[in-house]
Amino acid sequence: MAKPLRVGFIGFGGIARDAHMPGWSKLKGDGVAELVAVADVSEAARKAAVERFGVKPELCFENYEHMLGKVDLDIVDVCTPNCFHRDPTVKAFKAGAHVIVEKPMTVSAQDGEAMIAAGKKAGKLLMIAQSCRYLPSARAAKRASKAIGDIYWARASLLRPRGVPAWGAFTVKELSAGGPIYDLGVHILDWCLWMMEFPKPVTVSAALYLELSNKKSIMKHDPKKYTVPEELAMALIRFENGAVCTLETSWAVNAPEGTFSCFLCGKRGGIDWNWDSLTLVREEYGMLTNAKPQVIPEAGQASHSEEIYDFVDAILKGKPSPVPGEQAIVTQRILDAIYESAGNRREVVLG
Repeated sequence: MAKPLRVGFIGFGGIARDAHMPGWSKLKGDGVAELVAVADVSEAARKAAVERFGVKPELCFENYEHMLGKVDLDIVDVCTPNCFHRDPTVKAFKAGAHVIVEKPMTVSAQDGEAMIAAGKKAGKLLMIAQSCRYLPSARAAKRASKAIGDIYWARASLLRPRGVPAWGAFTVKELSAGGPIYDLGVHILDWCLWMMEFPKPVTVSAALYLELSNKKSIMKHDPKKYTVPEELAMALIRFENGAVCTLETSWAVNAPEGTFSCFLCGKRGGIDWNWDSLTLVREEYGMLTNAKPQVIPEAGQASHSEEIYDFVDAILKGKPSPVPGEQAIVTQRILDAIYESAGNRREVVLG
């Protein structure tokens, strides 16, 4: 039997320990992959690696470059704050590892291009951890999309009425660069583009607002430390093939309830998707019908774990990356344009 793939983490905070590690732990139990090293600037994170996950103390590093130089790794899982995705990814490729990096891919398309180039030069896989693609309802909707024809209009919405993160680096501009666009919007936009087969975006018109989160409220975060530029964002995205997507996302907005949904309008039907269900709209039997397929998830299935299994399967079988950088860079260019358009109050034309 082949030796387990050796995995190292760069960044071992909450998303790494609580979302990614259940997947890696199962693969360890199956003898497929095992966590052997961790790099994190936080002593508490390194301590958790030792006490919770059995990493040897001498294989826990404060400096990730030291880890890459001293430990032979097959896979590196990058779970740093948004602003620090590029360099660890590029250097992990240079060290000869495959890389899975937490969403968003990075904070600029230029950085994303450098990550893609480094992976190609190394001959290794780059996967962006877009976990929403692995929700049971999302996979079911992807299968059903064949029934609705070419999609020419999409409406993507992920709103929290009062949901600013009170932990981690989410609200600190120097670490995260952006707010709900990078935390939430990237999820729903990636899923929507995936359903649309990633058409080429040509223009973006957007607006950002910050009216609630930098003031005292019922939310638990510290408003004085809220330095990212937005709490609410919306955008109109036009594509080369004539299709249009509208996007709305928030951490805080005066809405009666939150949303996590996408409506896709195709030439032969429509799909109304929510994170746990979907409705298929078709003209059948001389009438317009709404069908609600049963989505039956496997017991204990978790989207973050499923993406890790898929990544490892691609490595072992020589398959393409399940969520390649070439797809994520399309999303990143749109995110860049949203901030540019909102900042300059004008439509941005993408080259």
